[in-house]
Amino acid sequence: MKIKNSYYEGLLQDLFCGNDGFFTIFMHFLYQYNQIFVFYPKFEKEFEKLFQTEIEVCNILSKIIIEMGGDAKYYSSTKKFLNGNIDYIKSLSSIIDVDLELVEKGLIDVKNVLSKVDNIRIKTELRKVVALKEFEEKILKEIKIKLLTI
Repeated sequence: MKIKNSYYEGLLQDLFCGNDGFFTIFMHFLYQYNQIFVFYPKFEKEFEKLFQTEIEVCNILSKIIIEMGGDAKYYSSTKKFLNGNIDYIKSLSSIIDVDLELVEKGLIDVKNVLSKVDNIRIKTELRKVVALKEFEEKILKEIKIKLLTI
């Protein structure tokens, strides 16, 4: 792709590792997956899909950033390093509510960036991110429905 555009790079860097960036969400989902064996083993596969999907999102974003000449380091566009705001809650109902909020905010953020980008290649990759975030949202809503029947 080799497009040097500091504005696009900053937008993507914030999606990747901003305050509520997708790498933080990945760490959040990975933490939950590691805890799920003890607290809610019935939902192991769903949480595995969540962290695997989120790392795919991170890979898409980091690849674009690097192709644009950026570095995809773990910091925002203002060079504030990632602090990883992870919720260490154990209640599955609360976990799902927090996760849905994170995913829904992520969807809003990536759609916002999509509206600001004119490059077709970047738009195509961001649409893949939207589809992955919608897949995560679907998984979380399915877990929420299962919780109502327990």
